Amino acid sequence: MAGSWSKSWELIVHSLRVFQAYPSFLLPILTVWCLYAPSVLYLRYGYPWKLHGFPENLGVAFLFIFGLSFLILMSCAVVLELIKRIEIGEPSLGRAIAKAIDKDLLRVLPLAVVWAVIWFTLTVIEAVLRKKGDGDSDETLTAENAAMTLANFREFSFSTAFIDALKKGVRMVMFLIMPAIAWENLSFFEATKKGLAVLRAHLGDFARGYALTYAAAAIILIPPGIIFELGTGRHGNPPPIHFPDSVWMATLIYVGLAWSFCIYLEQMFMAQLYLWNMKWEQKVDEALDARRPLPAFKDVDRPELLAKTPGLFT
Repeated sequence: MAGSWSKSWELIVHSLRVFQAYPSFLLPILTVWCLYAPSVLYLRYGYPWKLHGFPENLGVAFLFIFGLSFLILMSCAVVLELIKRIEIGEPSLGRAIAKAIDKDLLRVLPLAVVWAVIWFTLTVIEAVLRKKGDGDSDETLTAENAAMTLANFREFSFSTAFIDALKKGVRMVMFLIMPAIAWENLSFFEATKKGLAVLRAHLGDFARGYALTYAAAAIILIPPGIIFELGTGRHGNPPPIHFPDSVWMATLIYVGLAWSFCIYLEQMFMAQLYLWNMKWEQKVDEALDARRPLPAFKDVDRPELLAKTPGLFT
């Protein structure tokens, strides 16, 4: 068991090394954040929800979630294409973006629809379970409220925590399906089938990746969490501290970078797990051809993303 956790931790560490060598890996999801943040703030503080009927508002919410789902998956496609280009010795972000748009976009669309439906359903359930008045105390757009909104800072409840956990799990499953589209050029249905098969085959590794990326996010978000607790004084002791707007703006920027980096870790963990499975499948095929005992997944060495070995994708 300890060895399994060690191997999963190695995937996290390797993701950090890849980021250190190629900071451009963060740019696709950071671009999504730059589109996501103003959209959320407009919908929260500027969009006239009360002037529209319930069906129209549900439609707006779904379209927003679908757009965000599609953008996140396309950012993942760019990351996967960039990984492939690095392995063949052509580390070009521009070419990775062009490849993702030209080759992957149409197959990503139906996956984004499926994810959006699940995400929207969970969001509606969360809204129903949310305490009355939670998050509606101040409708004014300020630097403080913007930071708290984008950080999704709210009163803790087990129901919303459970829904958030489900959302994260679904998101990581989507990231596990994406390599089948970007690397193996499978159709939407074939990629979904392959991604779910990898999930079933390595459920323990998936769960450990879920836990480790969750822990990493919790650590990364400690600084803004402290600022929010001190600034709101939710528990009455000590009284709230009135931070200047510059502090809240810095917190907002930090939250954006932290969110992007956490999504990057999830994308990279799932990409490495899928690539590891590809290497294991190759070893299994070789063993079958040579009529040797089939290797266990844990016995196959983890592929190194920075090794620039084209054989990983042949």
